Amino acid sequence: MPELLRPPRLAAGQRVALIAPAGPVSEERIAGALERCAELELEPVLGAAARERAGYFAGPDARRAADLQAALDDDGVDAVWALRGGYGVTRLLPILDFSRLAVRPKALVGYSDITALHLALTGAGMVSFHGPHPGEAVTPATDACFRRVLFRAEPAGVLPFPDGAEPAATLVSGVAEGPLVGGNLAMLAATCGTPVAMRARGCIVFLEDVGEPGYRIDRMLTQLRLAGALDGALALALGQFTEVPPYTNDRPVTEILRETAQALDIPAVVGLPIGHVRDNWTLPLGIRARLDADAGTLALLESAVT
Repeated sequence: MPELLRPPRLAAGQRVALIAPAGPVSEERIAGALERCAELELEPVLGAAARERAGYFAGPDARRAADLQAALDDDGVDAVWALRGGYGVTRLLPILDFSRLAVRPKALVGYSDITALHLALTGAGMVSFHGPHPGEAVTPATDACFRRVLFRAEPAGVLPFPDGAEPAATLVSGVAEGPLVGGNLAMLAATCGTPVAMRARGCIVFLEDVGEPGYRIDRMLTQLRLAGALDGALALALGQFTEVPPYTNDRPVTEILRETAQALDIPAVVGLPIGHVRDNWTLPLGIRARLDADAGTLALLESAVT
């Protein structure tokens, strides 16, 4: 991993750009995002193209990229928060310039399709945050983790499970420490063979997804392994693979995940609150963490912000 650039912590009164780099955004989601910023005492700056629509995109590529680039480059903006995922970020990567972040680091937050941005920033040595979108329903656990990671310039430590949640299940025993990499499984597979492809050597990999039958999860994990993306990985921190559709002769997802972890011979757990779930941890990519697969815990050992 390159030397990390950490953004300043969030604080009341800071300006946060709300942008839509992927799928189209509903008025309800925009209203929810503005309300969420108010709860956090942050000043929202809504992207000029946030209300646009072009099929399954939130406006044409050039408009979405211009909004994101403006947010990244504007020294008056303290953080960038994606309104949603969907599809479209990978189309923007060739025309984005992240160089200003090396001078003026700022937090970028999102998940799902936003994984492509996390990959690009991780490769450039910049911490970014796999976390909830601002227009989604916020649970106490989601809110607590978000504040703990982004508003405090100290290590978050062991991340707490939501009250009443099922504990993570051990797939392969053991303990590992290393920087966090990963994100949405479909996006990680889709970026294999590209300049931003994940490289997990010496790292803890976290994965999550939604709406994928077992055979496709199997296929994507196999693709990561064959592409060398998981070579040298230290551990797997697996989320909750939700809304799995029925498919004839399908295998249980946990069985598929255990098979992968055993083949890699690294500690692994499944069932962490990551991604497309009601309670969604905020995970800083590039920050050193410890996975205890026997205890089912993930701890952040370094501060993600300054």
